Amino acid sequence: MNKWKLVNSKPVFESKWLTLKNNSYDIGNGDIRQDYYHIDRPDYVLIIAEDKDGKIAVVRQYRRGVDEILFELPAGWIDEGETPVQAAERELKEETGFLGKGILLGKLTPQPGFMSMRANVVLVKIENEFIAKNPSDDEIIERHVFDISKIKDMITNGEIKDMGFVSAVNLYLLSKKEI
Repeated sequence: MNKWKLVNSKPVFESKWLTLKNNSYDIGNGDIRQDYYHIDRPDYVLIIAEDKDGKIAVVRQYRRGVDEILFELPAGWIDEGETPVQAAERELKEETGFLGKGILLGKLTPQPGFMSMRANVVLVKIENEFIAKNPSDDEIIERHVFDISKIKDMITNGEIKDMGFVSAVNLYLLSKKEI
């Protein structure tokens, strides 16, 4: 199997957080396929923040894309010059007030058929219980801490439906060999 060759790329829309392109590809046999829309977004972190009792920090907030209030993992963009671990430690502090040290568990590709961004799953061991939070001005976030068995139940019964959350939890469980 060979990768497709990009023949042409026309920007349709550009902003700080998203670029939409109309791409054409040679699919390997000389056949040119057009109108493959592609989204470029920055990479981000999904944070599995584990306290000393093994409980996981979870946030709950409104998500306009699906018009629902959802349980999610703390998450955020990786700023220029940051490693995924540095971004996770910063975002965890901003969204939950927890401080800790992280390690990269792995990288996920949320929508590889049409999007370039990657989700870096970082495990952060919480060291300090709580400091003042500093979320962005449009982030209204509830902080929760759940046992992993409760999180598994919430996934099973549909209370947790965020694809990144479910994938990151599975990566976490595999790293602990709990699946």
